[in-house]
Amino acid sequence: MKIMSLRRLLALGCGFAALAVAAPAHASKCEAGTVFNPITKVRWNCIFPVSIGGVKVGPSDPLGKALDAQSASKPLCACRKGVTFWFGVKVSFWSPGRMVDVVTEPGCMMALGADIMPTGGRLQGSQTSISDGTNSRKMFAQMHYYIAPVWKMLDMFTDLPCIEDNGFDVALITEVLPTWQSATLGAIIQPEAILFGNPAAGLACMADSAAAAAGKVVDPLFWRMGSWGATYPVAGDIHFGDSVEAWAGLAARGVFMMGRLGALTLSSADGCSFIPQPVWTKSRYKFQLMEPVKGGQCVNVGRPGALWTSAKHAPGKDNAQFMLFEKTICCAGVGAP
Repeated sequence: MKIMSLRRLLALGCGFAALAVAAPAHASKCEAGTVFNPITKVRWNCIFPVSIGGVKVGPSDPLGKALDAQSASKPLCACRKGVTFWFGVKVSFWSPGRMVDVVTEPGCMMALGADIMPTGGRLQGSQTSISDGTNSRKMFAQMHYYIAPVWKMLDMFTDLPCIEDNGFDVALITEVLPTWQSATLGAIIQPEAILFGNPAAGLACMADSAAAAAGKVVDPLFWRMGSWGATYPVAGDIHFGDSVEAWAGLAARGVFMMGRLGALTLSSADGCSFIPQPVWTKSRYKFQLMEPVKGGQCVNVGRPGALWTSAKHAPGKDNAQFMLFEKTICCAGVGAP
């Protein structure tokens, strides 16, 4: 599915940006040293385990257990695309192919190391305390979603039919989306949020958080992100106790939003194609923090910050960058004569 280009998004959003409400300016400086380097910034052990024809290589991962078992039970595959036909064995692995910025400085494109949209204080991020006796805080930040085909950038595994042939691109910036600036506006175009903003739906967070702490994800609870909060409202505000955990929550919410916009796909179970994913399958994704401090592990959606965020928030740096790994199933083989 073709993703809307940055130029088109800017054209559509320029008329809406003025609707956004300015937030208190507590933005971190947009640094030039954050330009994406796939060799040094990607935690490469996150691609494991790799399953080839049912034979697993590398440490086990509870997230991909069901998919790896499926590949092991049906290791052979056959695919057809148009007049092209090929057969082979199923290969499954975690593929780094997307990046997400969460920034308090509007227009700060961390992957590019540049500020492309000086706003003079408008649309800036903030952190505020909530006077309701809960001692909770709220963060607001912008999100940028990148197409980052790391394998192609490194010229690796390009012969696999399931490796995307897209170039590096900026798929979405929330500065041009008024719905990201206001949860009220977001509810207008996503009315289903009303169904999940009630106490009964909120009770699901306990089960989802417990599963996330154990390294598992409950896919049917798509409106929850474990300890990271709720996917709704799909806006830049999020309650938090841990800043790094809040960054991850906004990054995951951005991935969920890409699905609601019709711009998210995942590899099919037979390894032959990519299919649209209007509602995300949480277990197919995991995140690695790249900035401001490179994370030592990849984490599943909703994993409690107490298990992985220690020493990850450098003083004075409130912009974050994540690599998104997707569980990919590929039918790797040879074409039929």
